[in-house]
Amino acid sequence: MEDLKCEVPDQVCIQSSANDQHIHGNEKLFRCEFCEKSFSTSWNLKRHRRMHMGEKLLTCEMCSKSFSDSSYLRVHQRVHTGEKPFTCEVCDKSFAQSSTLHAHQRIHTGEKPFKCEVCDKSFSQLGSLMVHQKIHTGEKPFKCEACGKAFVRSSSLLIHQMIHTGEKPFRCEFCEIAFIQFSDLLRHQRIHTGEKPFKFTVVPFWVGGRGIPFSSPIHRMNACSLDVSKTPPL
Repeated sequence: MEDLKCEVPDQVCIQSSANDQHIHGNEKLFRCEFCEKSFSTSWNLKRHRRMHMGEKLLTCEMCSKSFSDSSYLRVHQRVHTGEKPFTCEVCDKSFAQSSTLHAHQRIHTGEKPFKCEVCDKSFSQLGSLMVHQKIHTGEKPFKCEACGKAFVRSSSLLIHQMIHTGEKPFRCEFCEIAFIQFSDLLRHQRIHTGEKPFKFTVVPFWVGGRGIPFSSPIHRMNACSLDVSKTPPL
């Protein structure tokens, strides 16, 4: 690497013999004509373009899946090897990609850098923001081929399609009953384990001279229309 005088006023740039580029700090001069994403070197732009051109020069030896860049292939191979080299210092959870670790760390920091321009709701991940924005636009890009019902999330479509296929991948180890969603299986298994994770705080209010707990069916049906501030009769 060597320093050289740049045509840009008052700039000293770094010359790279590897790709014959020079860079001004974080400046990104090389823009993709397909998606307008910008890069600091022409080499990074060239690598990015392969995604649009469909070039896939490198193949995984384990599953024959192809990739346009060696770094993408290395990350993919961790699916097969189970390697997770990026570890959270707070909770020791490990990840295959550094970007996934950075997104995870926001759980601990509370950082939510992605804000909706319509309602100002913030999110820790860009993908969550993009899904949320479809609430405002009404966009439902994932459509069921069997019945035409559309969904905001691809995961919701996959769950819905099991209604048509009859697939129930989550099976109870106690009684063999199967479910479409894992959450339904967990709820069912509490019948066998006796687990009761949700606690009710019984706070009585008064109806017709008798105390009725807030958790009772009578309360749930009538609480909104009753004056719960009344004290019990003497």
